[in-house]
Amino acid sequence: MPSARCSRPVPASGRQCSTHGVPTPRSSAWPAPHNPIEENEMTRKQKLAIALMCVVAAMLAALMLLRQPAGTEHEENGHAHEQEHGTGKETGKEHGHGSGEAAAGHKEHEDSHGHDDRHAESAPAAAATDAIAMTEAQIKANGIGIDAAQPASLRETLHLPAQVRADAERTVAVAAPARGMVQSVLVSPGSVVRKGQGLVTLQIAEVAQWRADAAAAAQRLQLARTVVERERRLWDERISARQDLDIAQAAFGEAQVQADAARQRLAALGIAASGGAAVILHAPLAGVVIERPAVAGMASDGTQPLLTIADLGRVWIEAAVPSGSLAQVEAGMPATVTATALAEAVRGTVSFVGPVLGETTRMATARIVLPNPGMRLRPGMLATVDLMGRQGDAAVTVAFDAVQTIHERSVVFVRTPGGFEARTVVTGRSDGRRTEIVKGLAAGSRYAASGSYLLKADLGKSEAEHDH
Repeated sequence: MPSARCSRPVPASGRQCSTHGVPTPRSSAWPAPHNPIEENEMTRKQKLAIALMCVVAAMLAALMLLRQPAGTEHEENGHAHEQEHGTGKETGKEHGHGSGEAAAGHKEHEDSHGHDDRHAESAPAAAATDAIAMTEAQIKANGIGIDAAQPASLRETLHLPAQVRADAERTVAVAAPARGMVQSVLVSPGSVVRKGQGLVTLQIAEVAQWRADAAAAAQRLQLARTVVERERRLWDERISARQDLDIAQAAFGEAQVQADAARQRLAALGIAASGGAAVILHAPLAGVVIERPAVAGMASDGTQPLLTIADLGRVWIEAAVPSGSLAQVEAGMPATVTATALAEAVRGTVSFVGPVLGETTRMATARIVLPNPGMRLRPGMLATVDLMGRQGDAAVTVAFDAVQTIHERSVVFVRTPGGFEARTVVTGRSDGRRTEIVKGLAAGSRYAASGSYLLKADLGKSEAEHDH
């Protein structure tokens, strides 16, 4: 009898039919059916995926290494060393040798990289110091003088740039009296002239008319004088009436006024009464021709100067005073003028302080009037003016050369056990020999009174080396 078959499909629960048609559960311990083809195919795919992932990882690692900066690599090495040191320290503690291993690791790290990266974040940036190391022997060898800050009586001195100028009150610009033509120039620039000396010859048509008017006025005056004399005789002889004499006298007075006016106009311009259109201009004062723009054949309109004459027996010294020092300058204060043309300084007094500042210089003008024998000082020369202020006491002063300027601050090099220290100070008055210290230095402090410029140079060299 044939065996019975299961006519129903296998359920999802995995039950199968027995030979008797009764479902029998499959044990979970039974292995799945072995399929060698599928197993080989899965192995090839896994190997291919793993190889592809390895290639991608290698490419990414290479790209990161190429783009990583040197500093980062160094930093990573430093952190790696730090971790090694830390691990070594912990291990050492466990075995009782932590201190020696940590010190050895630290030393090895410094030898390999030249510095200790472990303290790079905690250590502050190095700052430039104002201290200068110098022994007593070096101080003597460099010729640096040591002195103590002390009180002193100061008379403040202002050192001002100045220029020699001609005395404007003794300077005359000579111009033509009217529109005309320059015929000849009789002097040259720098010529010394005397008062009344001829300077320039011109041809002026208007002057010819003035002279004609003056001559006509003189003729009318002479005629009026004759008429008056005749009418007086007739009046004395009782021949004419008194009215005729009065009319003649009035005409004479009018003619005299006109003649005087014509003569005075010529005299005021320095023009002779005769000569036609030719005019000679004469020097109004003795002096030196400092400017001569006139040349022969030049047309003159009567407003432009033909030459300038200055009496250089007395000159002005004009000093430029900064606006911040104007409160210290006043008329009558003593002044000392030095110039290359002077064998020694010349003393004078301030005669004028300008009330207005220059538009470009923003400085006022202090004027000193000096005699100039032998014309040693010439207009345009440069000079220096020292204005002496009021006398006053200062509590702390140092030598004038002791104050140096470093990075826009005033410093004094104070003596220390190891050398010197550049100490910032606030300066006050100065007389050219000593300088007042308002703040930053106590009386009695020992400092470099001479040769401080050597210390300034040494400090600058140290700062440059530190920057590198």
